[in-house]
Amino acid sequence: MRHARSLAVQTPSAAPCHFTHMKVYTCTPKRFPGDPAFFARDSGLFCMALRSLGIESQAIMPGPAIDGDMEGLIRASMQQLEDPGWWRALELDGLIFYSWASPHYNAIAKAIQAAGVPFLVVMDTCGMISRLSNPTDWLREAHIRPLAEISSFRQLPMMAGTWFVNAVSNYSAQRRLPHYEAATKVAAVTPLGQLWIPNEARALGRPELVEKFCYLPHPQPGAFQYNGSPKENLVISVARWNKPDWPQKNPKVLVQSLVDFLKMRREWRGLIIGSGATKLPDALGMADLRKHPQLEFASAVPPADLVGIYQKAKIGFWASLWEGQQGTGAQALCCGCSVVAPGSSLMSCFRHYVSRGSGRLSLLNEPRSLANELFLEAQAWEQGHRDPKRISDVWCPEFHAPEVAIRALQLLGLQPPSTFTAE
Repeated sequence: MRHARSLAVQTPSAAPCHFTHMKVYTCTPKRFPGDPAFFARDSGLFCMALRSLGIESQAIMPGPAIDGDMEGLIRASMQQLEDPGWWRALELDGLIFYSWASPHYNAIAKAIQAAGVPFLVVMDTCGMISRLSNPTDWLREAHIRPLAEISSFRQLPMMAGTWFVNAVSNYSAQRRLPHYEAATKVAAVTPLGQLWIPNEARALGRPELVEKFCYLPHPQPGAFQYNGSPKENLVISVARWNKPDWPQKNPKVLVQSLVDFLKMRREWRGLIIGSGATKLPDALGMADLRKHPQLEFASAVPPADLVGIYQKAKIGFWASLWEGQQGTGAQALCCGCSVVAPGSSLMSCFRHYVSRGSGRLSLLNEPRSLANELFLEAQAWEQGHRDPKRISDVWCPEFHAPEVAIRALQLLGLQPPSTFTAE
C-alpha cells in the first residue's frame, strides 16, 4: 500500500464518518479545479453520492494540485494513472471512470483492467459519436441538410469531404475499441445512446462487446425537486451563453423563439439565466429586448436560488444544436417543469425527457416551429395535462445522485448498502 499511503488524502468533512468495507472511487483523466463546483456534478457528484451511501470514495484527477482543491481529491501523474501497480495498491472494489471512452485515455483503461479493478466508463454523448453508431441520422443531420443548402457545382467537393469524414469516423471508432474491451460496463447517458453506441462494436466485428453497454445518466443534486409551490406562467432556459458556447447553445434561435411565443401569449414570461446571459441582447443585435416587458436576462445564480426558480417555472426550454445529457433539463424535470426542445438525434436526451407526459419536441430547430411547441405546451398546462408533482416524482428517482450511484454499483456487480434500494 506504499502508493496509497503516500497520497495522504483526507475525507470531505460533509461525508459520513463511518464507511462500509466497500471502496469505490471516481476518476476523470482531465485536469479540472477540485472545487465545490466539481463535486456538485458528474464525476465529483458521483463521489459524494457514494460517500452519502456510506461507501469510501475519493475522486482521482491528474495533477498538480490547483488552489481551492477540496479534501477527498487524489491528484496523480499520468504516469501513475497508466501504471497497473498504482491502481492495484488502492485496493478498490470498483471505479467510475469519466473518460468518455476517449482513445487518449486507452492506456489508463488498460491499466485499470490489468489491476483487476471493475470499472464503469461514462460516455457523455447523445449517442451519435460516429457514422457507425447511427448512419442514417448521422448523415441526415451532419451532411444532407448542409448539402441541400449549397449550389450544385459545389456538391462534388462536399461529397468528397463526406467520404473523408466517414473514413475518420471509422478510424475513431476503431481506436475506442480498447476502452470497450477493458471496461466492465460502458454507460451512455441517454437511452438512445445505449442503443446507438454499440453499433460501433457490431460494425467493427466485435458483437461480443455489445452486452457491456448500458444506460446511466449523470447524477443530479437532490436539492432539485418540486416542493409543492404554485407554478407560474414562466418559461426558463439555463445554460452558458458566452460567445464560445454559441455554436452549441444556439442562442439566437432560442431568443427569437421565446419572443415569438410571448407575442402569442401575453400572460407568460420568459427568463434566460446563465453566464453571459445579460450580454445576449446586445451581442445578438437585439438590444431592444432589454426593455421587453415579458423577457428577462439574468446572470448565473447559485444552485439554491436556481432550485427556487425551477420550482416556480412551468416550462424549461432549450434550442441547442447538440447535447450529451442536458443536465439543466434534468434538473428542471426534477423540479416539476415540463420541457420543450428540438427533436433532432443530436438532442436525443430530450426524446427521453418528453417520454413520460413531461414535454414536447419541435420537428425543426427554428423559431416558428419552437414557438408553436411552446404555445402547445402552455396549453397543456392550462388544460390540466401537466402535473408538476407527478413530473417530479417520475424523474427524481432516475436522476438524483444516490439513486444513480446505486445503479452504478449494481452495474459493476457490487451490492449496495442494505438501507438503500434502487428504483
